[in-house]
Amino acid sequence: MKFVKLLTSAYVNGVVRRPDEGVLCIADDEAARLLENQAAIDVTDDFSAEQREESVQQSITVQSGPVTQPNASAPHQSEIAPVAPSEDAPVHQTEQLSPAKAKAASPKE
Repeated sequence: MKFVKLLTSAYVNGVVRRPDEGVLCIADDEAARLLENQAAIDVTDDFSAEQREESVQQSITVQSGPVTQPNASAPHQSEIAPVAPSEDAPVHQTEQLSPAKAKAASPKE
C-alpha cells in the first residue's frame, strides 16, 4: 500500500481522480502505474509507520451489469420532429434601414 499525490487527473482503480482530492492510499501496483506515467508522486515517506497501519486502502467499485436503456417515452431531442410555430406566436423581424439611416449607423471612416 502506497500514498500518492496526483499531479494531474488520472484513472485510479478505474475511476477518474483529480489532484484536489489530496493524498490517495492505493495498492502498490496501481501506484507503480501512476508513478511510471508521471501522473503522481510517492508521498509514503511523509507518513509514520503508525499512520500507514491505520490507513485503509481506497477502492471504488463501479456498478457492473447490463447498461439500462433510456425510457422510450422520453425520446432524445434529436429524435423529435420540429414543431412549426403557431399563428399567434410573435414573429421577430429585423428592421430594414433606409439608405440614409444605414449610412448614419455605419462606423465613420
